[in-house]
Amino acid sequence: MAFAYRDPDAILATIMPTPVPRNAHGHTPLEDFEHFCMYTGLSANQAGSAAVAWARLAYVTEWLNENAATP
Repeated sequence: MAFAYRDPDAILATIMPTPVPRNAHGHTPLEDFEHFCMYTGLSANQAGSAAVAWARLAYVTEWLNENAATP
């Protein structure tokens, strides 16, 4: 697996399984990240698009680790 270092969106595309998994509530990691952003107020306007991209990668990576056993 080769990562495009310094490109969080490319890394995310590399690690995201196909089909995209869902947790016990039926949500995908990206849906949960969007909810996280709405809840916390994280936005590209305030934090910058690069910060949001890195936060998305970190969030989804942890989400996949936490929900790996969920069918």
